[in-house]
Amino acid sequence: IHFYKRKVFIMFGQLSCLSRGFSLKPFAGSLSEQNQVRFRWFKDTVENRQVKRYGYKDPVKHEGPLPRLKDDSAPIKQVAGYKPKNSWAEHRALAGQNDYIDILGSEEIHPKHIMYHVPKYMKGMHKRDNHFQMQIKRKAMLENTPFPKAFPARWQGWNMLMMANHKWLNKHVDQNWWANYKGVKEGPVKNPFKPKLF
Repeated sequence: IHFYKRKVFIMFGQLSCLSRGFSLKPFAGSLSEQNQVRFRWFKDTVENRQVKRYGYKDPVKHEGPLPRLKDDSAPIKQVAGYKPKNSWAEHRALAGQNDYIDILGSEEIHPKHIMYHVPKYMKGMHKRDNHFQMQIKRKAMLENTPFPKAFPARWQGWNMLMMANHKWLNKHVDQNWWANYKGVKEGPVKNPFKPKLF
């Protein structure tokens, strides 16, 4: 087809499309009232947040010990009202207040004493301490408590792991070297250039 004829056919095709009830709608901007998907302020986004899967019936039971009972959990019938977050609540305002206690605090308190969410046997552990030293402290703390009878399988597993670690350390760690040895050191001087076992 010649270029001129092809252009005419394209124009006729567009006119026939318009004549068959094709109507142009006015442009709907992203901030128009009919379909608002973006908001100027974050609080408007939170207030108008859509609940995903609203009306979905969960087949898994969330209340009580038995699972998968039909219509046991109360469905969501109404979206809760928007409640702004209190940024100055006590647990948020005082978060991290002891981060620099070792620098800014007194010498009477040690940073390990303010680790409230750490078990007692973990307080004061150094990063160079091996796992076996932590296991010894944990066993010493829990052996006189109801823990061994309440969780016998876990207690037995910990003891077996301690035995395995103890055997490995006796085999691989140089037993003639102790950092905390305070007794009399006699005998020939050990060769400091002997390669370590691990």
